Parts: sequence; structure tokens; C-alpha cells
Amino acid sequence: MKKLLFNLSIVFATFVIVAFSLARGIDAYPQDQYQECILAVKSNPVVVDIPEVALESFCDCALRAIIDDGNTDENSAKKCARETLNN
Repeated sequence: MKKLLFNLSIVFATFVIVAFSLARGIDAYPQDQYQECILAVKSNPVVVDIPEVALESFCDCALRAIIDDGNTDENSAKKCARETLNN
């Protein structure tokens, strides 16, 4: 009986370790806010020649700064624009 419990414990521990190592990160902001940000940025004529991947990086950066870190909208947008759009 002890051997069975030990084996079950090993199997469970292995499962937990594998589950945590394979778990994906979770974005704190909702995907609809991300999509709205992308659409809003694309509607700005200033960013016409900027690659879409840079716009996506900008929105991800800004939403993380605003929602995760609690920064202000304007400061977050300026900081993220410098980091992602000026490359």
C-alpha cells in the first residue's frame, strides 16, 4: 500500500511539474482591448509606413504598462512609442 501511495505521489508531482513548465503566460489585458488598440493605431496617418509587427508591439507594451503596472495612458504611450515605433 505504501508503495502505491509513493508511486501515485511521484506521478502527481511529475504532472504538476510538467503542467507548470508548459503553462503559457497570461496577458492581463483583454484581447478585445488589444484589438481596439491595433485598430486605433492603424487609423493614425502618422504610422502608415510602420510595420504591423511594430504596431502590435506598441499596443502590447502600452497595455501592459497601463494595466499591469498602473501607469498613466499618456506616459505609457510615449514610452512605448519610443521603444517600439522608432526602430
